[in-house]
Amino acid sequence: MKNYLLVPMLLASMSVAVAPALADSTVTATGSQQEKVVPKNRHNNASIVAAVNAAEQAGIAGAIANAHSLAEQYAAAAGLTLGDVQSVTDVSGNGYYGPYGPFGFGPFGPGKYCGTVVQVTFKKSHKKGKKPVISHRRKVHRCFVPQYEVTTLSVTYAASPSSSSTS
Repeated sequence: MKNYLLVPMLLASMSVAVAPALADSTVTATGSQQEKVVPKNRHNNASIVAAVNAAEQAGIAGAIANAHSLAEQYAAAAGLTLGDVQSVTDVSGNGYYGPYGPFGFGPFGPGKYCGTVVQVTFKKSHKKGKKPVISHRRKVHRCFVPQYEVTTLSVTYAASPSSSSTS
């Protein structure tokens, strides 16, 4: 008869040991901020690079604030309370980088927004049904300024069960 009393005690101790530890929970949210790129000189590559970098730096605070707002919503929906920031990650693999690519990649290469392009002029054919013919090709120096720079950050917060969800 003593063996029958031991089995329920073992089962009770096993169920306590298997309970999940919610104190180690985290909440991760991704926020982004778009800033306008305004170079001092639209015809100078160094000026454009400086303006792109400045726009990226200006977007950091907004991206973190956006991520925090989303994390609060996620935590509330899950019955958690946000704690301290655990990590911040630069999200660059989101699939879309805009016309200039990732990591400050300009149309002429990394960090190169100015370069030489071939300008083509066409001459209209006077014969009916004929395609226009190239009349002139010349190399010209052009600079392309991205309109905006988007900063995207993923922020992970520590989280704990909220007092209303534990009661």
